Order: sequence, then structure tokens, then C-alpha cells
Amino acid sequence: MLRDKFREFSRDTSSIGQERVDGVNGLADALIAAGHSENATVAEWKDGLNEAWADLLELIDTRSQMLAASYELHRFYHDARETLAQVQHKQKQLPEEVGRDLNTAEAMQRMHTAYEHDIQALSAQVRQVQEDAARLEKAYAGEKAADIRRHEQAVSQAWAELRGSSQGRRRLLLDTVDKFRFLRAVRDLLLWMDGVRLQIEGQERPR
Repeated sequence: MLRDKFREFSRDTSSIGQERVDGVNGLADALIAAGHSENATVAEWKDGLNEAWADLLELIDTRSQMLAASYELHRFYHDARETLAQVQHKQKQLPEEVGRDLNTAEAMQRMHTAYEHDIQALSAQVRQVQEDAARLEKAYAGEKAADIRRHEQAVSQAWAELRGSSQGRRRLLLDTVDKFRFLRAVRDLLLWMDGVRLQIEGQERPR
């Protein structure tokens, strides 16, 4: 990766360069201390060298910051696209069937509880995308900031839709289970009443 290579280059260059600059400064100091006839020239060259070295270090630092910012932006785009794809995939996995009877409806309800637990794991990724977008928007302006906002909004909107669909399905399954439980209770009660009626009709009539 370019950023890692430049970091290594920066570390090596700074280390080797500083050692060489220190060596030349040491020579210059020794010449000045010995009262060399070109003391003024030596001091001037020393100052020029140190100024050039400081400029180079600043350039390396600026380049490192630019690469770090570029890497962070590209990572945000990658994470936003990946999170959006996962949220959309989960949306497609949401079934429409609610069950034909109480047993299948309760089974669907258990499956949906597991599904909700599964999508909850995505909330951390969505939150990270939102936090990264808020931070990066402050660092960029114009089209870049607008693009960051578009990526974040696409993820947030898809996440809101997924949560809404999931909650709607939970309510629908709850209503379906309640309906089947009511129907079972009615059926059981009707059977019991039929049984009582048969018992009454089967008894001897009074003479």
C-alpha cells in the first residue's frame, strides 16, 4: 500500500538524513570552534543546510498527512459501500410469509427474533459510517463533502428502511400468532360445548 510504503520511506529518510545532517553540523561546529579562516562561510552553509533539512522534513510531514487523509477517505467510501450492501442484502432476506397456522406462525416468530438479533450487529457498522462521515465532512468542502454526505445518507436511509420493515414484520407476526391463538381458543371452546351438549342429550329423559 502506498501509505505504508511512504511511511517506511519517511521513517528511513528522517533517520538517515538526521544522522547525516548531525554529522555535517558537527564538522561545521568543529571548524568554527577551531577558528577556521572561513568561519562565516561555514556558519552560512550550516544554516542553509539546516533550513533545507527543515523544509524537507516539513514536506515529508505534509505528504504523510495528505496520504493519511486520502487513505481515510477511501476507507470511508469502502466501508460505506460495504455496509450499504449488507443492509440491502438483509432487506432482501426478509420473508413475507406469516404462517398458515399457529405452529408455523410461532416458528416464523422465532426465526424473526433471530433475524432481528442478526441485523442488530449491523448497527455498529452503520453508526461508524455516520461518525466517520460527520468527522470527514468537517475536513473537506464542496463536492467532496457533498459526496461524503451522499454516501452516509444512502446508508442511513437503507438502515432506517430495514429497521422499519423488520419492526413491521414483527407486529404482523405478533398479530398473526394472536389471531391463531384466538381461533384455537374458539375452536377448543366450541368442541367443549359440543361435548357438553352430547352429554346432556345422552342422559335419560325424566319420566
